[in-house]
Amino acid sequence: MSAPAPGSAAELLAELDALGIQLKANGEHLRFRPREKVTADLASRMKMHKPELVALVVKRAELDRRIAKQLAQLVPYCTPDGRRGWVHPRYRAELDGLGLL
Repeated sequence: MSAPAPGSAAELLAELDALGIQLKANGEHLRFRPREKVTADLASRMKMHKPELVALVVKRAELDRRIAKQLAQLVPYCTPDGRRGWVHPRYRAELDGLGLL
């Protein structure tokens, strides 16, 4: 994966992430916290890239939801030597046949 272009919305989002500033999109509005971490320069840059930031935050939230949905489907198992893991339900029958579930 390539690095975001300097001065891009993706680079700004990475900078905000590194500073611990959380962004949420609410329609076309952008919410952020903690407010005290946002300097005048950051606020100005956020306004300049607002539409792109909103799109990136919405895309990230959708990806997070998809990942959470996939993780919720995983089934825990334990090997005979005590190691634990997670498996996709598609492979549950195989593990059950091996006595691991």
